[in-house]
Amino acid sequence: MINFRIVGSEVSALGTAAAAMPLRFLLRGQPFDAGAPNPTPVVLVHGFLGDPTNFLALRSHLVSRGVRNFVSFSYPPRLDYQRLACRLGRMVEAVCLATGASQVDLVGHSLGGLIARYLTEMGDGGRVRRVVTLGAPYLSNRIPPRELAVFGDYDPFIVAPHPVYGPHGRIVLVPNCGHWGLLFHPMVLEEVARFLSFPLGIVSLPTAPLALEAC
Repeated sequence: MINFRIVGSEVSALGTAAAAMPLRFLLRGQPFDAGAPNPTPVVLVHGFLGDPTNFLALRSHLVSRGVRNFVSFSYPPRLDYQRLACRLGRMVEAVCLATGASQVDLVGHSLGGLIARYLTEMGDGGRVRRVVTLGAPYLSNRIPPRELAVFGDYDPFIVAPHPVYGPHGRIVLVPNCGHWGLLFHPMVLEEVARFLSFPLGIVSLPTAPLALEAC
């Protein structure tokens, strides 16, 4: 049965995202703030056919929580997430070298989340501290230990995890939320801020990372 309230919310979210695209100039020329309460750079990875401005609401909320260093990873419309992960890995390394940071956090929406997860799990994830995925496709029955996976319970593209069959891990299911709505929902913004801002216990990292596909 069609939930017209959710459809309306998704249309509104898409309209907001489209209206924000001319504001890309706001994302340029922001110096690294080593004195921020949470100085770890956050690399934002948009989804298929998305844009860096998709994260304006999230960026604003994170700034209010002391997360102030952002970098956007953008790419042309394509689906080969393995090779895109190679490019993202090079950007992460460049960000660390430019800022002096030892690690970054990754936040990806939709395909962007899959790219971020693939880099962390199949490449050298030593440069990645935490990962947040918003409505990202999942190809296994587990979510990596350092990832927060957020899903909308009315997402028409990515089915919410099954309570029995998974995937299992650190998962947040947002009620009455679709796919694009994940970029603006207050609950999502707050969950991401909490995950990136608050200390977490030490998570297990792979001792011998697998190599990415040749870039």
